[in-house]
Amino acid sequence: MSGEFSRRTFVRNAAIGASAVVVTGSVARGFPANEKVQLGWIGVGGRGSGLLDDMVKHCPDARIVAVCDLKPERIEVGKKTAERDKPNGYTDFRQMMEKEKLDGILIFTEPFNHAPVVVPVLDAGYHCFAEKPMDTAMERVDAIVKAARKAKGLYQIGTQRRYHPSYVAGMKMLHEGRLGKVTFMQGHWHWSWRGTGTVARDGGFFTEQASHHTDIMAWAMGEQHPVKCVSIAYMQEPKPEGPNVWNETHSATAFQFPNGEIFSYTHLKYLAGRFTDEKTWIFCEKGCLDPGHGKMYLIDGNKEEQYGLDSKGDWGLGTTEELQDFVDNIKTGGKRKPNANVETGRVATMMCLMARKAHVNPEKNAFEPRVVEWKDLGSSTDA
Repeated sequence: MSGEFSRRTFVRNAAIGASAVVVTGSVARGFPANEKVQLGWIGVGGRGSGLLDDMVKHCPDARIVAVCDLKPERIEVGKKTAERDKPNGYTDFRQMMEKEKLDGILIFTEPFNHAPVVVPVLDAGYHCFAEKPMDTAMERVDAIVKAARKAKGLYQIGTQRRYHPSYVAGMKMLHEGRLGKVTFMQGHWHWSWRGTGTVARDGGFFTEQASHHTDIMAWAMGEQHPVKCVSIAYMQEPKPEGPNVWNETHSATAFQFPNGEIFSYTHLKYLAGRFTDEKTWIFCEKGCLDPGHGKMYLIDGNKEEQYGLDSKGDWGLGTTEELQDFVDNIKTGGKRKPNANVETGRVATMMCLMARKAHVNPEKNAFEPRVVEWKDLGSSTDA
């Protein structure tokens, strides 16, 4: 790969090719060439404000009509970020839907507050983009799934690696059988962050973050879900309220898929900066795929192939492309299933809930490892 291009330039240029893998569909609403997609934005906190800036800078076919947040100061941040579009500000998203003419709505509320916003948005017929995880409780995940499956608009979830060209190309090779059958998957996401959040907000540190990686491994397995999970967790600075209130800081989890394949994963905080790192390795009969670094390793001849972009620790790659694809999908009719959709998001989120259930005993308010089966989640939306 030429050194003349930055990693982000490569991703944006390659996104056209990546989209070609999945893009079909035709114009439904019939947007004229110069008409912008009219968008509402809910949630202007850290993640929401960053992506709003990304949308304004890199999605020329989008116009931010309105921004909504419970905190007035955040509304002002959103209005300033999108000042080019002169958006209106709201503290009530239902009022925003009543007053504004919108094509789509993007949602960046706290994880536990996804379903209470996503479901009404989908029920109202809007195209919807919402951050991962789908939610933090099984009944609310099911509520989103039911709403999305019957919705007139599309539902896209923010697992951006589904739009990263090296992941898209790598999974295509994997599913075409170049590396043979998947046998084992290994990954980690390690951070130097200190402190911990609350379970009420995040559903656990694993649930809040690891859905990116559970999504990758379910993708590698052809969108299958695991049948079993065992997990153990730990809190580096224990608090008297225990794991029913505070998130874990360390966890080690293993999932087993229907034919015995294993996904082994560690999720850690409180590390020295040297160890901040992300790994997604997929071992197969004929070699190993490392999509995060755009590499493929073959057993035959001990060959190494750089087939795509090395992310070099930039876990945000693919974010701009997912926003662009959401806008493009709306503009071309909203009929194309997003790479990251209700079914992929459902499996990724439920794997996180599985891990949480496997490493916390809520009755004892203690970290206690146990085996949890998929059926133990009690989902009402299994196909």
